[in-house]
Amino acid sequence: MASERDDARRLEALALYDIMDTDPEPEFDDIVLLASEICDTPVSLVSLVATDRQWFKARIGFEPCQTPIEQSVCAHSLTSTDLLIITDLTADERTRDNRLVTHEPHIRFYAGAPLVMPDGVAVGTLCVIDTVARPQGLTVKQQKSLTALARQVVVLLEMRRISNRKDDLFRRQKRISSEVRAIAASSIAAQEAGGIGTFDIDIDSGIIKLSAEACRIFRLPVKDEYPTDMIYDIVISDDRELPSTLSSRISGEAPQEVEYRIRTPHEGVRRIARRASFILDPEGKAVRMVGTIQDVTEQRRAEARMAALVQLGDSLRDVDDVPQTAFRAAEILAGALGATRAGFGIVNRMDETVMMQPDWRAPGVSTLEGLHRFRDYGSFIDDLARGETVLIGDVTQDLRTRDNAQRLLDMGIRVLVNVPIFDKGRFTLVVFAHYDEPHAWTVAEVDFVRSVGDRLQAAIARLSAEMEQDILNRELSHRLKNTLSVVQAIASQTLKGVTDRVPVEAFEKRLQTLSSAHDILIHQNWTGATMEDIVRETLDRIGMPDRLDIIGRGVMLGPKATQNAMLLMHELATNALKYGALSSEAGRVAVEWSVTHHQAQPEDEVSDVADAEFAFVWREIGGPEVIAPERRGFGSRLIRMGMLGTGGVDIRYPSSGIVVTMRASLPDLQQAG
Repeated sequence: MASERDDARRLEALALYDIMDTDPEPEFDDIVLLASEICDTPVSLVSLVATDRQWFKARIGFEPCQTPIEQSVCAHSLTSTDLLIITDLTADERTRDNRLVTHEPHIRFYAGAPLVMPDGVAVGTLCVIDTVARPQGLTVKQQKSLTALARQVVVLLEMRRISNRKDDLFRRQKRISSEVRAIAASSIAAQEAGGIGTFDIDIDSGIIKLSAEACRIFRLPVKDEYPTDMIYDIVISDDRELPSTLSSRISGEAPQEVEYRIRTPHEGVRRIARRASFILDPEGKAVRMVGTIQDVTEQRRAEARMAALVQLGDSLRDVDDVPQTAFRAAEILAGALGATRAGFGIVNRMDETVMMQPDWRAPGVSTLEGLHRFRDYGSFIDDLARGETVLIGDVTQDLRTRDNAQRLLDMGIRVLVNVPIFDKGRFTLVVFAHYDEPHAWTVAEVDFVRSVGDRLQAAIARLSAEMEQDILNRELSHRLKNTLSVVQAIASQTLKGVTDRVPVEAFEKRLQTLSSAHDILIHQNWTGATMEDIVRETLDRIGMPDRLDIIGRGVMLGPKATQNAMLLMHELATNALKYGALSSEAGRVAVEWSVTHHQAQPEDEVSDVADAEFAFVWREIGGPEVIAPERRGFGSRLIRMGMLGTGGVDIRYPSSGIVVTMRASLPDLQQAG
């Protein structure tokens, strides 16, 4: 259990987040839903541990919103940063007497990931619970997912704290702006505490008075007065007109709230938020412009990083090759960090080389794509190989790069970060970002680079697996086709002496139809095929796609149903070609399918409704007059077996043309088996 000192720190953290007894929030509810789904448990909780109770910010599958501290299993996980997994709560001495174990709801299995704040304090857990023991615990994938979701809970708590602090700072800015002259002494203390500076511009003289904090924000020596033009000279050229101009100050039309960028000598570009108001003389003329400034660089960078991770997840799902994946991730990485170049390289540890993938570059910056030797640029390969992130603030000063600094400078690299990515203990990938001017790195930025690298590695692994699966599918397809060819050759040789060639040819065509069905499944990675593809493939093979009318939307069939449907379409098309509508020049075939429900759900929900029924109609028109056959051959018997081989077929023989209606359960048709 946690010590008294740990308890005190935890309670202080909970008070700082102001989270206890707050209303449910969808962001936290989504996380417990995901945790329950991933770990396949009926219960998942975001549990925050207070003095005498544990309170659940989000819960699924558990009715109470809190329990006494004596019933808290989560409290046992607060002393470690690792997952706590108890496979049988009745067998663990810490929990076997717990009332939640001995009485309703009789919980038996528990896994909890501690919610560890940035300062190392654990305030609770994200846990999953089952009512049956699980000797096998959680899989490695489930453990990693639960830990990752716990980190997201921490991010949400931190965002809540930052948002609360931002609101406080905003209110403080407004108060300081309106009372700056009357309470100067107290406002200075508030500025330093909140990182907010004040300014006062005398419009006629062009002199600006800055508070000490404002001087620090502008990276200027602390001094009472500066020429206004000197301050505006450090604003980057593209933003020069944003804060104000002499004419907009004189007219009093300068914007009251604005953000702009300044260039600092040692930290590069910084983003400044400015709020201002005008003081007017008795005639209504603007004589002074006063207000507050704040460095919001880190806040904007954090927002950009969060948006970038969301964008990255969406983008990596849409790419299908490694170079494209690397370039897209590099582009998002550089955009979030404001870097001049960013990218990824595949590492050969034995040769100490790296094959740089297509990198993102700012205008005028050259590419690094191609093979490079790490030692040509310094000795930091030794740090990377040990799994250490390499941060170099100035290549001309760092011991690892200063002897090779000119080569790096010639490539536009003054500041760099390299993050090694390991796969099964092997150094396989390096993620990098470069700046051509000074940049002050933060821990959050380095963590962001590593997160992007991890996601890229997962995407590359997925692409590799898909390529391997495609090769395997093609090899299986090739072997199956060879097998079908052998079967066809054996059949042809065996049936050579059969004088009636009609059944022999029908057998061969059915084999060909099975081969075509197999081709469709291979192209769909054995997930099945759409009904439209099946119908069109059949009519294309007999050379009459222009005599086909199709009415139906894209219903997907499973692999087994796809093969059955191909054989049925072959028999129907063959009969139409020999005896039916397609034997006549004016004849046509109309194919229609639809999905109905016993409870009348919207059509958009077809794939999720267990009672959906699939109806298929084959209708021939314009052919010779139809007469019902006196006997049934194999083809007719096959048709009467229907889509699932269990019937559900109605065949009518009106004089205008045969009409075949087949019905089957859509979920059964869509099964993988």
